[in-house]
Amino acid sequence: MPDSTRAVLAEDGWLRTGDVGEWVEGTHLKITDRMKDIIITAGGKNISPSMLENDLKASPYIKEAIVIGDGRKFLSALIGIELDTVGEWAQRKQLGYSTYRDLSEKPEVIAPVADIVKDVNSRVAQVEQIKEFRLLPKELDHEDGELTATQKVKRSAITKVFATTVDDIYGGAR
Repeated sequence: MPDSTRAVLAEDGWLRTGDVGEWVEGTHLKITDRMKDIIITAGGKNISPSMLENDLKASPYIKEAIVIGDGRKFLSALIGIELDTVGEWAQRKQLGYSTYRDLSEKPEVIAPVADIVKDVNSRVAQVEQIKEFRLLPKELDHEDGELTATQKVKRSAITKVFATTVDDIYGGAR
């Protein structure tokens, strides 16, 4: 497959994997993201969304986090709660709910997620901070085309499926 080979080999023979990384202590390479996922803001700043997403998902209350901001003035995020953990928390607080959507729309649930976002923001530069977020109204699903077979988020599918929510965050402006 000569065309495919040319597409992945640089002229100097290096294999272009599409990964982004950094040298650690001059001894090894740490992969930090995929080139196709790098966000370039309207101001021209390159941002790796996976680091922010992983920091958010370190919370037991957050199952999914998708950072958005390519070509936009600021970063935002679509966040999926961890239903079991948040559901148990809600029961302890005697906060009634009937569905995932119902639970994710409650101000009592949004507030602690906002605290998690604030904490993550405190550890990054201002341009890398998430200015707005919305909780997803449903769990992401492979059957709906939102996740791969290995349960990884399909970023492009998410921005299409939740386009109305993204438009709401950015006021319909690009």
